[in-house]
Amino acid sequence: MTRAINFLKYTMSGIAEVIVQSHPVAGTLILLAILIHSWQMAISAFFATAIATGFAILIKKKQKIIALGLYGYNATLIGIAFVYLYQVTYLSIFILFICSILSVYISLWIPAYLKVPTFTAPFVLITWLVIGVENLLHLLPAGNVLNFNDNIYTLGLGEAVGQVYLQGNGITGVIILLAIVLYAKSDFIWAMAATCLAWLIAHTLNYPAVNIENGLYGFSAVLTAIALQNIKPLIFPISGIIITVFVTQAFILIGWPSLTAPFVIVSWLVILTHRFYLNQSAQS
Repeated sequence: MTRAINFLKYTMSGIAEVIVQSHPVAGTLILLAILIHSWQMAISAFFATAIATGFAILIKKKQKIIALGLYGYNATLIGIAFVYLYQVTYLSIFILFICSILSVYISLWIPAYLKVPTFTAPFVLITWLVIGVENLLHLLPAGNVLNFNDNIYTLGLGEAVGQVYLQGNGITGVIILLAIVLYAKSDFIWAMAATCLAWLIAHTLNYPAVNIENGLYGFSAVLTAIALQNIKPLIFPISGIIITVFVTQAFILIGWPSLTAPFVIVSWLVILTHRFYLNQSAQS
């Protein structure tokens, strides 16, 4: 019984770790937020996270890292993306199972060989790969998986937070923000600042209103803000937040799903630039 309870805690922490909140209660709130928007996405998110978490336990990774959800969160996003993109069939479930396991291996490989944080790169790479070969895999396009068609909007601010989990719904975003503020008030402040800044930039540049209302310019900015908030001077995280808006627009213009790639690309760039900055400062 204790093992089952711990496994459930680890899985919930994985769901929360997408937005860098390693706490099972936060994960439960976030899963509830997803459930409100789409019960199918919620089930798939839980299933994929559980598979990745269980596999990390099976290959005997460090329990402390597993408990933080660090091997599960990319699978969370893969599970949501699969339901968003494809019909649920025995084949798609099997492929999701394989992809969830693969996300664990990539999570281990990136910091070991690229010397940068994993972030959500496994989710991006795996989902892009599946999209690229979806016809070969005979995956069928998904129908409507939302619980209701008329989403509750908050001018694109709450939606930006919700879109971290591919949930373009204001109420979902507000509940996710609640999960953040309960355990990390600084993360909440940075998340709100980032979504507002991204919203302001997108409006100033007259980017498509529908994209702004759906939070498409804000979710990578939110993740970037939370991930980079401790880097000093502040010009680094603030620059990262701003650049994500332009990178997101570039993906929209070329017609390829950005997923959380703007967050990953920009955050890696800022981290590498900051390392160079520190080296130069130490030498001078």
